[in-house]
Formats: sequence, structure tokens, C-alpha cells
Amino acid sequence: MKNANYNLVKLLLAKLDDAWRVEQHYLKDAEDHDCATCQELLKTILNGDRKHIEALRQELAKHIKEDGFK
Repeated sequence: MKNANYNLVKLLLAKLDDAWRVEQHYLKDAEDHDCATCQELLKTILNGDRKHIEALRQELAKHIKEDGFK
């Protein structure tokens, strides 16, 4: 696998993991702590991660289509 493809996959995995943790754990912890600013910050981070996930997914799809993901 080309380094560029590996890097995209690695970044996508990290972003997916981060988004999952924010959704499943960090937001609930902020709610339990009753910290509205933490909740808003985490939602902002989650939205950014979702945008990055989509951009990485699209770029990987392009690589797969163009060169068979070598």
C-alpha cells in the first residue's frame, strides 16, 4: 500500500475513534458534570471530526477509483 493511502486510512481510523469516544463518553461526562461550555466545545470538536471523516472518506474513494488502492 502506498504511504499516502496508508496515511489516509490511519487518519480516518483515528478520527472515527475520536468521534465515537466523544459521542459515547465525553459528551455524557460533560452533561453529568453540568458544564455547558464543555458540552459546546465537544460538540464543536465532534462536528469538525465529522467533516474530516467525510473528507477522508471521499479522498479514499477517489484513490480506490483511480488506482485500485495500491
